[in-house]
Amino acid sequence: MKLSTAPHRASLGLVSLLALAACTDQVAPPSGASTFRVRITQVNGADAPPDDTPLPANRGDREDTWAFELETLSPYGEHVDFNGMVRISIEPGVVLSVTGDGAAGRNIQVVDGKAQGLATVTAVYGPARLWVEDLGYTPVPLSEKPACSNGKDDDGDVLIDFPADPGCAFADDDNEETGTFAAGISPPVHYELPRISDVQGFGSATPFPYEAIEINTHRPKPLVVTRVSNDGFYVTDLSEQATGYNHIFAFNFSTPPGMRVCDRVTFLTGTVVEFFGFTELSFPSYVVSFPVEGEDTCEVPEPPVLDDGMIPNADAMEKLESGLVRIEGFRVATKFGPKPVVDNVPDADHSNCDLNGDGQVDFASQAEGACSDACSADPECTEWTSYSARGNYKVFKGNTQIQIQTGTAASFDPTGHKGETLDAVTGTLRNFSGGSLNWTIETRCPDDLVCQSQGCVKATVPSTKACVRLRTIDDNDQGSN
Repeated sequence: MKLSTAPHRASLGLVSLLALAACTDQVAPPSGASTFRVRITQVNGADAPPDDTPLPANRGDREDTWAFELETLSPYGEHVDFNGMVRISIEPGVVLSVTGDGAAGRNIQVVDGKAQGLATVTAVYGPARLWVEDLGYTPVPLSEKPACSNGKDDDGDVLIDFPADPGCAFADDDNEETGTFAAGISPPVHYELPRISDVQGFGSATPFPYEAIEINTHRPKPLVVTRVSNDGFYVTDLSEQATGYNHIFAFNFSTPPGMRVCDRVTFLTGTVVEFFGFTELSFPSYVVSFPVEGEDTCEVPEPPVLDDGMIPNADAMEKLESGLVRIEGFRVATKFGPKPVVDNVPDADHSNCDLNGDGQVDFASQAEGACSDACSADPECTEWTSYSARGNYKVFKGNTQIQIQTGTAASFDPTGHKGETLDAVTGTLRNFSGGSLNWTIETRCPDDLVCQSQGCVKATVPSTKACVRLRTIDDNDQGSN
């Protein structure tokens, strides 16, 4: 006899519905502060700029003001009568201060779910937004002792004070309870992306250290590749040839694939770092535009010639950092040899200040330090360990001296040409903050070394032709990246 299972199925379905209803009744709907509606009402006392006329990128050398107003919202977008301090920040950029009713530092008091104030900001670029977040932070005046610095477990969580208690946002927080972490952001305020000169900071250090920056490539003139090296590439912004600071090195860790001198870079981003005084982009991402084959479209500019007035001038040299430069009529050091210096008097065969033979110059050693100082002060002396370690060696004209690196002209042996005059040396200018001789010209290929001896080209090659070689090979690992 076949038994019907329909009643049992109906009973199970009813039980399931009842259980679901019971579970639903036990879950309270979300409530309280969930987010903030943030609106920028003015920028520098005027309406916020539209996206087609952005403000110039702020390099950290000026202060802009953003007037804002905010409202606390529930998960359903309804007004919430939230009361408490909220943190004001900006991305990208830095909030210097906040003013308004109940403002303290970079925070402002929200009363009945609303607040308005004025944020003073700097180092802002690109599409920037104001951030608001409830950290549970209640600052107190310096004259009072806050709960997060009183040595007590005020909230009973066995954790005492800042930074051990996660409810303490800062040491002057008077509330050990965590905030709601409700957050909100404003629509973007439009600034230009930084130019190469902005990243260089028009000086010796970048205003954007350790920031991931997208370079402004939408310029009247293009960014052109001036050198491809075994660890990256160099670009020049042709729009700012007159002002300088318009060159930068992108540290790629290896030879960039599919690139050559004369290419244009239409997208460039990376993390800005100062490597011993040398501003560079690390971990770059980039897009290269190839000139049409067969057309004379190379726009690599002719390099400026450094003279004895520019080389000792740090400001003048900073303008040219990572750019193509040239020196003419400089002589290879005459005191340039592997044997240890005797009695602090270097000569043609003795310019090695590694006096104890351990492979390096110990500047803490009185003897080796004095030897290195004597060689550095002598325009005709190249310290041997510097050359053997990095390939750098000194050239001079009168009392003016600078280092060059000609390893890319492999057939030229500098030790075999002591005292000889080089007609011209072209290359990219690199800075290294250690020691007294900070600047080095690095040749890109044999075209950059002109002299009448073996291993040199005999005449200067125009920049639109020099070192324009076959394009580097494609990335073999591209498919797995």
